[in-house]
Amino acid sequence: MRFPTGIPAERAIRSVTRKPLFSRASMVGRMPRLIGRRDTTSRALARALRTTGLGRIPREEREWIGRIDARRRELAADETALPPGFEPGSTGVAAAWFANIEEPVPIWAIARLFSIPPAWGVFQMRLVRELAPKSCLELGTGLGLSAAYQAAALELNGGGTLATLEGARTWGAIAEQGLSALGLAGRGEVRLGVIDDILPEVARQMAPIDYAFLDADHSEEATLEHFDIILPHLSPEAVVLLDDITRSEEIRRAWRAIRRREHVSTSLALGRMGVVAIR
Repeated sequence: MRFPTGIPAERAIRSVTRKPLFSRASMVGRMPRLIGRRDTTSRALARALRTTGLGRIPREEREWIGRIDARRRELAADETALPPGFEPGSTGVAAAWFANIEEPVPIWAIARLFSIPPAWGVFQMRLVRELAPKSCLELGTGLGLSAAYQAAALELNGGGTLATLEGARTWGAIAEQGLSALGLAGRGEVRLGVIDDILPEVARQMAPIDYAFLDADHSEEATLEHFDIILPHLSPEAVVLLDDITRSEEIRRAWRAIRRREHVSTSLALGRMGVVAIR
């Protein structure tokens, strides 16, 4: 199998695999930026970085991580080949790739290419545990692993819900199955549709949004548009997490523009991810 860029699937998979120790070291390395900050969000972020980076994960979270890892292994071993089923009008890297691939792609390849690496999923779980948000939004469900980490954190918190938006019908169905099998259907809901079309209404329905994870269309224009759509619906001190902020120069530009927005009180580049707090 080769992707439209001409890169063999095996090399593409290796290129997106992050070494856990490197990821954790990058988290610890950002902690000095938060020293001396007394606001609630900065302190929660510092705790999430410290505990994830040093591997000091509470036992009840480790139990959930084990369940999600088992789900990851299931997906990584699944040779079923299916078309992603993107809704007409879907944009983004994944939609563009698969528009040019005629044959179905095995689930194991999607799981390895588009799922969040374990270390960063654990960081998401830790961050949601520390922030204790009530209304959470994710753009770009994929096969549902990042949603599982976040929904598990909400379950442990004993409150809060996550709406995760996906433009690929097949992937969304697999994500729903996974959340249900994990016992997290009551915490995480998959909403299917072209994200650009459904996001404004979903954001209005969920307001005030305490936490958002942007991981859908990684173009500069879409990243800024999605951020601007949810911004009026964010609660004071809300946190927005952005994935793959170093993937390309255009996403770097989007990240620089977002962190300069007047409503942003704190911004931190963590390597793969960027996080901003809203004032």
